[in-house]
Amino acid sequence: MQTISINKDFLLSEVNELKFKAIDTIDLEGPGNPPLTAIQDVALGKEFIFLLDRKHGLLKFDYEGNYIQAIGNKGEGPDEYSIPTAIYLNDKENIALISDWEKMVVNSYDVEGSFIASSKKLPGRPISFYKENDKILVIQEGIESYGKGAQTVLVSSIEPTTLEFKSQESPLYSFTSKFYRIHAFLRPFGELNDTSLFYFPRVRFEGMTDQKDTIYRMEEDHLVPEYLLDFTDFGNSDTLRIDFAEINDGNASIFLNYKKESYNLIIDLENRIPKSSMQLPSESYSLEVFPKHLNKDTYYSIIRNLKGAEEKNPKIVMYALKKE
Repeated sequence: MQTISINKDFLLSEVNELKFKAIDTIDLEGPGNPPLTAIQDVALGKEFIFLLDRKHGLLKFDYEGNYIQAIGNKGEGPDEYSIPTAIYLNDKENIALISDWEKMVVNSYDVEGSFIASSKKLPGRPISFYKENDKILVIQEGIESYGKGAQTVLVSSIEPTTLEFKSQESPLYSFTSKFYRIHAFLRPFGELNDTSLFYFPRVRFEGMTDQKDTIYRMEEDHLVPEYLLDFTDFGNSDTLRIDFAEINDGNASIFLNYKKESYNLIIDLENRIPKSSMQLPSESYSLEVFPKHLNKDTYYSIIRNLKGAEEKNPKIVMYALKKE
């Protein structure tokens, strides 16, 4: 394993902030738009934006921010979803996939909102999608994760038009912890130099003496340790809570909480160094504010105006990294 050290001074220093510039804004506060509660996932199509809202489910907007329609419905019916967690948009086939954590299935809809099909029951509870070459992987939380502290991550490859899937015979990743917490928004897979990497942050607790994490390399159907993230200079009472992580363009981007403050930590995996640390606004929607990767050097955040007495719908703000 290659060790990457991240010390406390680097995390807290404002000198290490990357500079972003806003390049586009989509205001979702249009007349007749439904009130958005918490946006879990975003997919950008050629003509439309698809938002997965915790309360309303999958919603379709145009690029002016105008609400068009709901895609499917929340409910218990065979063509509905109960607890949606992620979306995958196939623009070529005009198909949207929705993972349902409660029913343990994947539903498909056309981009006009019509139900197409529902998969057979998956072996685990789906939490995210990942496109690996020509395959779509469904990342799942093992149902055994609720018993005796055992926590597992399962992977199935799914065909987006037929929804036929093939699952690994054994869990990809497993651990035991009495501090149960599956990351609802986790995107554990990413790509670096044509190799898939896997990062599932450890559950942390006060008094933990070993502030380390492992990023694995995927080899066929198993994981090989690739990077050791060593958070140094943190004491036993310094609890680091990692709620979200994604790997893109050679960087690991981490949403980290320390002493009731939230940070966006970016690690350069190719050069094995921490690249940037930026404190995020102290507000209840900080995970939405966290800049998620959209494509090369482009990120997006969900920005809300919480200062007024009546909360309004947020904006989607696109950012680009400023060149040094």
